[in-house]
Amino acid sequence: MTRFGIEEEFMLLDEDTLVPVPLGSAARTALPSGSGEVMKEFLTSQIEVATSPVSTLADAGRELRAFREGLDAFARRHAAVAIGTGTPFGIGPETSVSASERYSTIAHRLGHIVDGHHVNGLHLHIEVADEEARVRAMNAVRPWMPTLLALSGNSPFADAQDTGYQSWRSIVMRRLPLAGCPPHFQDFDDYRSTVDGLVRQGVISDIASVSWAARLSANYPTIEIRVFDAQLAVADTLLLAAVGRALAVSAPGDPRAHDTDSIQASLWAASRDGLDATLIDPETDALASARDLAALLLRTITPALEESGDLAFVQEHLDRVVRSGNGAQRQRTAYAENGIAGLRSLGCAVALPGETEAGETMTGMPGTGVPGEWNA
Repeated sequence: MTRFGIEEEFMLLDEDTLVPVPLGSAARTALPSGSGEVMKEFLTSQIEVATSPVSTLADAGRELRAFREGLDAFARRHAAVAIGTGTPFGIGPETSVSASERYSTIAHRLGHIVDGHHVNGLHLHIEVADEEARVRAMNAVRPWMPTLLALSGNSPFADAQDTGYQSWRSIVMRRLPLAGCPPHFQDFDDYRSTVDGLVRQGVISDIASVSWAARLSANYPTIEIRVFDAQLAVADTLLLAAVGRALAVSAPGDPRAHDTDSIQASLWAASRDGLDATLIDPETDALASARDLAALLLRTITPALEESGDLAFVQEHLDRVVRSGNGAQRQRTAYAENGIAGLRSLGCAVALPGETEAGETMTGMPGTGVPGEWNA
């Protein structure tokens, strides 16, 4: 079974104002081992966890739940809330760039962009051993990225106001040198020569600074899907992981070089309107609703989901999101009903409302795999 890994970014916020607070370093020190690899992130208010390379959603879920439970307990001890959201509700003066030579180089290069770059994403690594197959997988994911963003939009607020967008994070990301849809690449040499040229030009500082919504990992034999906002609950993250893996392993499909500008336009529409957006159909290039494309995506990846044992889980939770809304809609509802207290209640959610045992009752959860290390 194809292995995958998940990287989740969280922001630590003051519990009363939901303004970022610089607790990332303290949280990394305090969190126990055994809950994934806890890593420094770009801002001092952020923290990131990376799962082991795993084969099943069950294994990923155990690591993600353990980390969220530990992070939530830490935040409560420090009058803070840790939340999986693409952008924080409020922006305060206390946040700064984490101490790191690489981060300092990036911050100097980006200049004033850094001051408003409060973003949190969900990154999904899918193991693809062959370099050329990795490029084919990324090309296959490209036209589906707007649908993935519509499903995962979870950043409606910034600067203590409603932005009018479902994914404000993806709008903020557009200011980076490389953002949104990557080009269509002919082969692995085409990818590497393009990225190496950008480094030589000084557009990015190194190959790990590529910020397209999908890229080839600089360190592992993986394709990395980065289009997703950070997610509120573990079930949300696992849904996107299952869908992303199935899409990548279904890759050999359509060899067409889908128009980058059309995909970029659909990404903007998805960031604005989420599941209510009108997007470009990856199969016909006609206009279609995001909800119809979510159904088409499910039909497209069903064979891969059946092979991995994830079909029942994806059917249940994809239907939930399409019916009840993505994270942005849930945040707006919580804020409308109870203001900042409503948003605070979503912090570092492990289970969805109505679940028990931190999501263990989710339908279709597959069995245990064997985690290991990527063969870099």
